[in-house]
Amino acid sequence: MEDSWAGDCAYTVFSGSCERDVSLCKIFWNSVTLQPPLESRLVSGDIEQRLRAAGSTKQNKNITHQQSVENPKMEYFLFEAQQKQYLKEKANYLNKANKREEIIELLKKQREERIKKEEISQAYKPQITEKRSRSDSSGCDAEVLEEIRAVQRLQ
Repeated sequence: MEDSWAGDCAYTVFSGSCERDVSLCKIFWNSVTLQPPLESRLVSGDIEQRLRAAGSTKQNKNITHQQSVENPKMEYFLFEAQQKQYLKEKANYLNKANKREEIIELLKKQREERIKKEEISQAYKPQITEKRSRSDSSGCDAEVLEEIRAVQRLQ
């Protein structure tokens, strides 16, 4: 009995329905089953799956990469334009390099002036005395504590 029930769970039972309704329902449920997405399919319908035959004589001609020997004036014009562009870029980079060097020199000069001013003002700055070390201050604290205790005894 369990075996027959296990076999029936894979099928949908249409009890009390006519054959036409049962066949339509089966067609509907079969169409509803989820298909894998197009991205996961191994073979796509819009991509040619076969390799080209060996010895194919068809050559892809890319016109933009072909050198035109037909018009030497056009080649010369393009060469001149390329040279002008190269020279403009070079001048721009040299200008930027010069500005950078000027800025570095200015920063060095300002630093040297600041150091000179600090050396001049060093003579007028108050001398910072060294603070007592902890061992000295701990002895002083002990003396202060003794005096406080003595004052408290008097009261």
